Amino acid sequence: MSKLLRPKPLALIIGGIALLVISILFVRVPLPTILLPGEAIPGLSIGNFQITNTFVATILADIIVLVLAFLAVRKMEDVPESKLQNIFEWVYEIFEGMLTDIGGKEKAKAWVGVFLTLLLFLLFANWMELVPGIDSIGVIEPVEVAYAEKGVTVGYGIKHLGPFITLTNDQVKLSAEEREAIKKEAEEAEAAGEKYHPHEPKGYVLTPYVRAATTDLNLTIGLALLVVIWSHVIGFRRLGAKYARRFALPVITGMKPIDLFVGILEFISEFAKVISLSFRLFGNVFAGQVLLFVMAFLISFLLPLPFFGLELFVGFMQAFVFAILTFIYFEQATHSHAGDEHH
Repeated sequence: MSKLLRPKPLALIIGGIALLVISILFVRVPLPTILLPGEAIPGLSIGNFQITNTFVATILADIIVLVLAFLAVRKMEDVPESKLQNIFEWVYEIFEGMLTDIGGKEKAKAWVGVFLTLLLFLLFANWMELVPGIDSIGVIEPVEVAYAEKGVTVGYGIKHLGPFITLTNDQVKLSAEEREAIKKEAEEAEAAGEKYHPHEPKGYVLTPYVRAATTDLNLTIGLALLVVIWSHVIGFRRLGAKYARRFALPVITGMKPIDLFVGILEFISEFAKVISLSFRLFGNVFAGQVLLFVMAFLISFLLPLPFFGLELFVGFMQAFVFAILTFIYFEQATHSHAGDEHH
């Protein structure tokens, strides 16, 4: 306790408390609009395909992984001097050894590339929520337009700061009467082939250009479906028609009524895999993003920092869990349930 009362630690404590008080009283940030689906970026589309901010984040994560991989293998050396090649080789050796312990050397060598690709992509896709500018730089549009297009009912005031524009904490909420009027005006504009524009905007919302890719359920479900379907392809390629026995009277207990029931459970479990893979990843990253929003909204200085560290850990763990479960599903698909092998 006496160490905390020394001049330097005491000054740091008082300075930290002062920053917290200042942030509570004078530096407040608006709570962003929280939506489950990815938000379409106004004016950005390819034909009838509307580009969303989570789609942009997915492309950015892909580019980061490809660029890092290219730089790591551009000048391969037996005794690497490149730090990036050293890091990639170290990561490869660690995870290949772990996968060898789980499924054997042959399977680890066959699927370590898939494992690392998923791990790195999801790692950068998850960590994108921690990058400054993500979720905070975008298009400001009237809350009436956001309601007509996305169902958003809460907006904020707006102020100009030199060349920059920012939302304020002056919350604006559309009443039931205003929402009905907007619906009617939007329908009339659509019937006339025009884009709906409010006469006097009541408030504004921000549609960010980039939002963490894994906060969009479309991405996580798509990846989960890919993994589960791929595991069945591996099963049929390795075992042929015998692979189907895991769903139709597998040899587990030797008692046909029970084995028939087990086969039905195996079939149901394939759908459970898709649900668990996709919702676990989506739920943890989306909840983490909302947590960061709320902490910054409550106290903008210092308080969010521990949660950034927490999300750094959660982002890695969720990427690792998804990748390791993918390998386990692939490995399980290589086991026959036709009664011709011992477990």
